[in-house]
Amino acid sequence: MKKGLDKQQVIKKVIAALVTVLIIVYLGYVFGRAGFTQVKTVSAVQTTVYDSIDVNAYIVRSEKYVEYKENGVISYTVSDGDKVSKNENIADIFENANMSSKKQELDELEKNLAALEQLEKNIGTFTQTPDEIDKSISEFLCRSNISVAEGALKTADKNILDVLYSINERQLITEKSVSYQEKIDEVKARIEEIKKSDNSIQKNKGINASVSGYFSSHTDGYEQAFDIKKLSELMPGALDEGKIQKKDVSKNVIGKIIDKVYWYIVFEVNSQDAIKIKNAAYLKVNIPVVSNDNILLEMESINQPDKSGNALVVMKGTYMNEQMSNVRNEDVSILLDDFTGIYVPKTAVHEKTLKYTSVDEDGNETTVEKSTSGVYVRIGNEISFKQIEPIYSGEDYVISNVSVKDENIADDTEVLRVYDQIVTEGANLYDGKIIQRSS
Repeated sequence: MKKGLDKQQVIKKVIAALVTVLIIVYLGYVFGRAGFTQVKTVSAVQTTVYDSIDVNAYIVRSEKYVEYKENGVISYTVSDGDKVSKNENIADIFENANMSSKKQELDELEKNLAALEQLEKNIGTFTQTPDEIDKSISEFLCRSNISVAEGALKTADKNILDVLYSINERQLITEKSVSYQEKIDEVKARIEEIKKSDNSIQKNKGINASVSGYFSSHTDGYEQAFDIKKLSELMPGALDEGKIQKKDVSKNVIGKIIDKVYWYIVFEVNSQDAIKIKNAAYLKVNIPVVSNDNILLEMESINQPDKSGNALVVMKGTYMNEQMSNVRNEDVSILLDDFTGIYVPKTAVHEKTLKYTSVDEDGNETTVEKSTSGVYVRIGNEISFKQIEPIYSGEDYVISNVSVKDENIADDTEVLRVYDQIVTEGANLYDGKIIQRSS
């Protein structure tokens, strides 16, 4: 009987011991997790931001209408934004749409024929390797994409022709094609077929440019709304709703030519913004619908009769593409300054008192303490405080200087660098704290 009781007591003790061990392990796990902070981080990246003024502006150009008073189907030979010379053909007039279509096909066939004949002529004289041609093709494609993005469609078309020429050249070099004579004969036959079907295609009427400048087929009725010679006389309020008068465009107008090198941008700002730009000779402007790049403009005039009142600003530029030839009233950003540095979320910025060594003219060193901005960064499973030097502050971010001066660096403290892992979320952060590896 006693043996049975002893056995039960032993089992109870073993169970009690196991429970105790489990409790200790659990508490160790809990306290262990409490000792490791889980954090969220973002990579430090370099970026450029702008201090800017956002305005609604009118784009003003010297524009002359192109008119054609007779009947017919118009086929433009140039694209919007293209530069044209005086007396240069800008459009052809056909009796009907079918003739216009045939003429466009004929022009395209003649371009292809010229390229094929040049290739055939150069057989045996090619010196480029296939790899070199591949590089040329990539370059032409990149140029074409850039031209499309900038609205230079005519240039883009030329680059595409260069791509096709290079592809054909590569085929000849690698002997995938030994001659283009058969294709040349085929194109010539189609050209002759079109010409014989209607001789009048070659006798169509043409419209020539009366002046040199940039062509646009688009008109909006505001071409004569501003007198360029009197822009410097415009005063605040001149751009108010209803003040700019639109005129009806004659049905005989088929386009316009921007006949002056300079075009103008006109906008109104308040007195505070007028102070910011009054001493600027040049400023960059961002017009999203025109270009991804910023456009450099020259200050023409700041018309401000009352120093405490609004000002009407006139700037001028020369940049031109298809979009620039057509825009009129747009929201734009006037770029006052740019700041390049490391992007830091404001939630990651902390203030810490650090020690600096100051050296006077006699070489005497003095240790001073001052509050410094910085961030915690993750290095392995440990966090470390690094200084930042804010040079610009946005709504929810700051830009830190990428090259902090030595005298602005505290003793034994590093500064934030590109690609550092900035801690944006984490509790009870301090220099040297251990964090979870899996965070």
